[in-house]
Amino acid sequence: MKIKTIEDFDVKDKLVLLRIDINSPIIKNKVLDNPRFKEASDTIKYLLENKAKVIILAHQGRKNEKDYLESLAQHAEILSKYVGKTIKYENALFEDKALEAIDKLEMGEALLMKNVRAYDDETIIENSRFYSFSALFDLYVNDAFSVSHRSQGSIVIPPQIIESCIGLGFEKELNALEHLNLEKIKDKKAVYLIGGEKVADYLPIFNVLKNKNAKILASGVLANLFLIANGKDLGYENLWTREKGYDKLIPALKKIFNNHKEQVLLPIDFAVGDKNIEKARRKEILISDFPVEEKIWDVGYKTTEFYIYKIQKSDIIFMKGPLGYSEIEDFSYSTVEILNLISKLAKAKKVFSLLGGGHLTTTIEKYKIPNHFTHISTSGGALIAFISGETLPGIEAIEKGIKKQ
Repeated sequence: MKIKTIEDFDVKDKLVLLRIDINSPIIKNKVLDNPRFKEASDTIKYLLENKAKVIILAHQGRKNEKDYLESLAQHAEILSKYVGKTIKYENALFEDKALEAIDKLEMGEALLMKNVRAYDDETIIENSRFYSFSALFDLYVNDAFSVSHRSQGSIVIPPQIIESCIGLGFEKELNALEHLNLEKIKDKKAVYLIGGEKVADYLPIFNVLKNKNAKILASGVLANLFLIANGKDLGYENLWTREKGYDKLIPALKKIFNNHKEQVLLPIDFAVGDKNIEKARRKEILISDFPVEEKIWDVGYKTTEFYIYKIQKSDIIFMKGPLGYSEIEDFSYSTVEILNLISKLAKAKKVFSLLGGGHLTTTIEKYKIPNHFTHISTSGGALIAFISGETLPGIEAIEKGIKKQ
């Protein structure tokens, strides 16, 4: 069954509950602008232009973590800039003053509520106040694909109570990700460039190796762990991975590699430097010359050439995370070269390319790489889960709700 979208409903004079994801980097308690605000603004503008009254739910970080903010007042200001209309803010959600603010809102206006993660109702589904709160509304719109892999109150409860659909950003994401549907691409050559540090989040991605035409081009911490799992002594990097707790992933990675040796491709050289990134200067080292006491900061020139060759032979490219420490120009070589290549191939319509944003978006902007990529996602865990073939609770909740109605 095709999931319903916002355009399937007449929203005029309707009270709409909208879930978005505008979770942002925080520096000294200041919320930084990022592409998620623009993505969210499209659905908000659509609802307001069609004379709906819109109550917006969002989150910022998690309690007790450095990027957590209870108030989303700054987010409302940034959203207002993109929507072109004031997004009001109320530092409450289930309290009486929140309900009063909702009542005062006029059609064609929007109100952002307090961080949903300030309440246990978001994470503890049983007896959550989201059940009674959702009943106040005419329609629920999920435009937060990036958190739809979580079974949380604001994601899975409203579709049980009221008519529900996905927003414009969610729909755009799904349409792009369908190009990586495992069933649809089993006859195509797909490469998955996986880098960065969030290795545990990436484990589901290896499900794509069921497609015998798929290859993982590993870099970053993932590549180092694969090498260590295969008995390679990298020197300082072995110690660093243990200190960071990554070594607990080694048994799982060893099993994956043993089952897919022809499909998991690893670096053949690295760029290393001083452990202090501010003092580090690029030095190329072949894998055969390890162990070394320097830190690995990038894959080497030969690995970059090797990966470029594989990319040029592919039909579909997925890239998540930089290949090296691209914040520093000396160690940005592999990431910049490969992003430029993917952009060029996508512009020529030779490949379908999908990038996981975050660090890659920053790199594209910093090094002025032409943005001809087919799609850049603002999602993380949900993106990996979806292309790995997993069922997302946020999608399942809306589909089940549709079947009841």
